[in-house]
Amino acid sequence: MPPRTPGRGTSSERADVPAFFLYGEPLRAPDARTVHVETIAARSSLYDWKIRAHRHRDLHQVLIVWRGPVEAQLDGATRKMRGPAFVIVPPLTVHSFQFGRQTDGLVVTFAAGLAREICRNTTGLWEILDRPAAAGFRRAQLAATDLPQLAKMLLRESSRAATGRDSALQGLLTTLLTNVVRISAGAAVAVPTAAIRERELVARFREAVEQRYRGHFGIGIYARDIGTSEAALRKACEKVAGQSPIQLIHARMLIEAERQLRYTGMSITQIAYYLGFEDPAYFSRFFTKGMGASPRSFRRSTGTTR
Repeated sequence: MPPRTPGRGTSSERADVPAFFLYGEPLRAPDARTVHVETIAARSSLYDWKIRAHRHRDLHQVLIVWRGPVEAQLDGATRKMRGPAFVIVPPLTVHSFQFGRQTDGLVVTFAAGLAREICRNTTGLWEILDRPAAAGFRRAQLAATDLPQLAKMLLRESSRAATGRDSALQGLLTTLLTNVVRISAGAAVAVPTAAIRERELVARFREAVEQRYRGHFGIGIYARDIGTSEAALRKACEKVAGQSPIQLIHARMLIEAERQLRYTGMSITQIAYYLGFEDPAYFSRFFTKGMGASPRSFRRSTGTTR
């Protein structure tokens, strides 16, 4: 059976911890290949160098501080550091930053789907990206990496609209993350035990959704398969993600629908069946309510006329 039609917003979103695409920008699903690169100053200077508590639903962030102070709060744990330092922010992590006016660094934001793709081919990377972390490191360690050069190349490539931009950004991002792995051994922010348990439960659920969302299974089946109750799963999802389990499933379907409309030659009917919908018209209503545009209109807006 097809799922009930969701809205892109949710009444369960906690008002005190907003969800953004990028800080200060309206929430939207990232494109499957999203990589956004900017300096710390580019955004934080607009907010008096203070980024208030917020989260991102389907985006990872990596911050690299070359010099200057940073106070990072990740899921309630606070870490004060001076550059060089790095911060890892997985999706759904409630985080905030206080920078100094002289703080210099880089912020790289990328789609969760792209992170999974890169991690499949990079040993040890998922263990780093999957948990909040923040640590300083020695300048000698920085000198032994290619991070400064990679930062310049990422900033330059992200500002271009040249052919092959997405592939170039992915390659540079993979290399940058590999360099972060090399300096991150043993560095982690301690978060409260309960927060770890809830986050890990939601992570297991999201991984199960990643494998099975096209099957349109009920929440009870997911809960059973990951070894918890529906009530515990619902509570963890709403606390960690600000969404119910069914809303997380629907959000994943919308991301995949966008991807298929943008990058494949399948018809809208074929995409509906690919995503497990029995009725293509129902899929169109599902997509339209979730995205604010019909599948046909969305595909046309991307410059694709299949």
